[in-house]
Amino acid sequence: MATRDRTIENLIERLNRLPGIGPKTAERLAFHLLRVDQQEAMELAAAIEEVRKAVKNCSVCFQLDASNPCSVCADETRDRSMMLVVEDPREVARFEDIGYRGVYHVLQGRLSQVEGIRPEDLTISQLLQRVDEGEFVEVCLATNPDLEGEGTAMMLAEKLQKSGARLTRLARGLPAGSSIAQVSSSILSDAVEGRRPLL
Repeated sequence: MATRDRTIENLIERLNRLPGIGPKTAERLAFHLLRVDQQEAMELAAAIEEVRKAVKNCSVCFQLDASNPCSVCADETRDRSMMLVVEDPREVARFEDIGYRGVYHVLQGRLSQVEGIRPEDLTISQLLQRVDEGEFVEVCLATNPDLEGEGTAMMLAEKLQKSGARLTRLARGLPAGSSIAQVSSSILSDAVEGRRPLL
């Protein structure tokens, strides 16, 4: 039985580590990269290298950006009395798309016993410090409306309860179990507009 070249197997294995990419898709992608023009494949490799070197977490809100502080935190026209707390940097772009003008805090995940993600694995201590030192009128806990997201929001609400800021949650326009990164802009816009008190 013929075996595949080790370098091809290595590429397939690395592609298979990407989220949502199973063994068959990884194999298909690997052979696609071998079929396309070499320059196109090298441009993809160069783009990955460039973004890894240039983009870092903002030291204020922890979203991904090439500048530090990020473009949102550096924007003096933002409403600094309103903060959206999100799980993932991808969600910042979704809220920007609907015209949100406050500031953000990116948790870099959510609590999950299954995945072994604990409070100290997230940017919770930095969030508490920002709220304590800032003048926030409202902090909206915009975690995903699933079991882990709800659990994370409730834990944060307990810790932020004495902050003096009004704690809210996105309105239930978001379907339970869905991901903010995947819902339509109109649903997300309605959810922001209809946010409700948490405590």
